[in-house]
Amino acid sequence: MTKINPHVAILVDSCSDVPADFIAEHHLYMVPMTIAYHDEIFLDKVTIDPDTVYANLDKEVPKTASPTGDLIAKAFADIKADGFKEVIAVCISSGLSGTFQQVEIAARVSGLDVSVIDTKNIGIASGLTAILAAQLSEEGLHKVEIEARIRTVAKHTKVFFYVPTLTYLQKGGRIGRVAGMAGTLLNIKPIISCDDDGIYYPVAKVRGEKKTLLKMKKLLAETIGNAQRFNLAVADGANHEIAAQLTAELHELYPQAEHIFTGNVSPALGVHTGPGLIGLGVQVLA
Repeated sequence: MTKINPHVAILVDSCSDVPADFIAEHHLYMVPMTIAYHDEIFLDKVTIDPDTVYANLDKEVPKTASPTGDLIAKAFADIKADGFKEVIAVCISSGLSGTFQQVEIAARVSGLDVSVIDTKNIGIASGLTAILAAQLSEEGLHKVEIEARIRTVAKHTKVFFYVPTLTYLQKGGRIGRVAGMAGTLLNIKPIISCDDDGIYYPVAKVRGEKKTLLKMKKLLAETIGNAQRFNLAVADGANHEIAAQLTAELHELYPQAEHIFTGNVSPALGVHTGPGLIGLGVQVLA
């Protein structure tokens, strides 16, 4: 089992989509979003999974919310009980969620030395920042060094994703600058990312899934550029076959990648994207 750095704990929210096996192996702490149906409330990735969300979307689109103060306070209490005094909390974009603000508020009364990072990103692109923070902590870097490094690298971390329909982004009010690009009748697949303010924006409009995937791989290559060190990721929402295909292609195209992470998008993100999402993440290290 990976040795835990005795000084710096890493806290992440569930919508940062750090793969579950990485969380377990590297002892990250996670605060879950909440998913509320008319008669029941679930905890993201804890008491509900993505397939359950997708299976019921035609009956009811639930409401999602940032982690509650109680859940965040419990996470900080667990961190303190495990002997940590310093914490780096990595959160999805404050432009898409109130999680960053909620964690900041709870941090002030936690009794811990907490730095809260607004990644200005979503899903695995935010998760890659948390993964790097955990790796640096395990290498023995001090909190101030870890924070400086991940703040820099977060600016060079991107996710490109598409969804078969913009319906769920529209219903959830998370559509940002992608509004007005429905185009479903013309088979237009907008490729979406987060801008410098952490808001969704359309990177490209492509017709048909095959051409969309090709364009996403081209965007990935452009982001990598001449970088010598980088991590990649493939995320999907009930689109496992294409995710597996893309993962195999990336291993062949980029054998020099330090890691290629894979995983599902969180149930809370699935509420807003619907099934079928494919996302490619890239983190340029140097």
